[in-house]
Amino acid sequence: MKRIAGVVAMLLMAGACASGGAGNNTTVAGEAGIDTTVATSGSTGTTTGDTAGGSDTTAGGTTAMTEGCTPLTDGTPWTDEITAEAVTLQEPGPDNVGVQAVVYPRPDYEGRPWSQWGQGFALPDGRFLSAIGDHGGADANSYFYEYDPASGVLTQIADALSLIDHTSGDWGYGKVHAQMVAGPCGDVFTSTYWGTRRDLTYQGSYTGDYLIRIDPESRTIAAPRVLAEERGSASMASWPEGGLIYAEAADPFGRKTGDFVVLDALTGDTVFSDASAEHGGYRSIAVDTEGGAWITWNDTSLARYDPATNTLEPTDVTLPGTTLRAATRPDADGTIYGVTDEPPIFFALEPDGTVRELGSARHYTTSLALSADESRFFSVPGAHGGLADQNTPLVAIDTETGAEAVLVELYPLVSEGLGLTLGGTYNVVASGENTLYIGMNAGTPGVEGSFGEIILLIVTLP
Repeated sequence: MKRIAGVVAMLLMAGACASGGAGNNTTVAGEAGIDTTVATSGSTGTTTGDTAGGSDTTAGGTTAMTEGCTPLTDGTPWTDEITAEAVTLQEPGPDNVGVQAVVYPRPDYEGRPWSQWGQGFALPDGRFLSAIGDHGGADANSYFYEYDPASGVLTQIADALSLIDHTSGDWGYGKVHAQMVAGPCGDVFTSTYWGTRRDLTYQGSYTGDYLIRIDPESRTIAAPRVLAEERGSASMASWPEGGLIYAEAADPFGRKTGDFVVLDALTGDTVFSDASAEHGGYRSIAVDTEGGAWITWNDTSLARYDPATNTLEPTDVTLPGTTLRAATRPDADGTIYGVTDEPPIFFALEPDGTVRELGSARHYTTSLALSADESRFFSVPGAHGGLADQNTPLVAIDTETGAEAVLVELYPLVSEGLGLTLGGTYNVVASGENTLYIGMNAGTPGVEGSFGEIILLIVTLP
């Protein structure tokens, strides 16, 4: 494992927002919104990698602004000219799930296809941030959105190319595949990701995908730095209390390989990087109550990054299937709920490292959200489609028994109400006591699994 000297003290900062960077720094050109330095006391790893997925990182909201936190005053102001209003597909009631829907307003050029691959973020006040992309290559672009439940309006607030010094014809930023995660100061972080890998070239203005910082208070957004050279961040998580962001930075030319990267959210410094070949999956990072980050290791086990020692070490924790595909936040007892990729199996990771199986998922599952009372977690199986025969169910899984309950069937509501066919989700997020935000890829009526449109569903639980 690689260790970066002199940063452990920074990791043990008092509170979420102590400031300061490593000595002997070099400035990274073109950064905005974060102290633009990257520590040079250690080297970052390089190998190869691919895709990512969803994990519930929003419950509990972001931490309050404290000493060391500064608003993103030099970011780009949000725009508010492109909007769409939600419509009601099913009225809520004492025993009835309410469902509203809004189709993402997007540019009218043809995507490859237009799609959503990352998980959004529910702010403490109920607003919801998310992104979509055109899945393109050269000059590809992704777009960021805010949904305001008070007005029922979905607003396009920014696009990636407007934040980045991009040269026309160079590779673009056709996806946001990483989860949106909480920063230490009320801000939200995510990352761009290449759209298609076909013919991808690192040259000119494209040297890797960018860290994105969103400040909901000042309503600004910035792309402070390339997260890792010649990498795209396929999955992210965070430990707001410790001021750290975790990323799986994938190599487009490899097969699920690359770097595990730890960033200081305040300074932008890379404080740890590891390129071990045993790191696999590049799908999801689970974070425990002590800020430990758990990642897939040798396909069926987990390694844990310890922020107290700044080390990444294999563990004897064995998954019930291959690859950690999605995970929730820890509950009050410290238990994390997750699902594997192949086969898709739900499980509970207890604080002592014990894995408790909760049963098979119905289909490929890429995003989980823990309920406010922590008695169940939610999923929509069939991330690539494939569950039309089950009417695309929203499922609640009991955290003790693994028993499933179908809360609502989404397919007929969307088909009848919007004339679109659901194709699956990477984006299930809990907000407050009884709201779920679900971003659905959708497409041609009657064509199962088709993409090209994206729908935000706002689900109100009884």
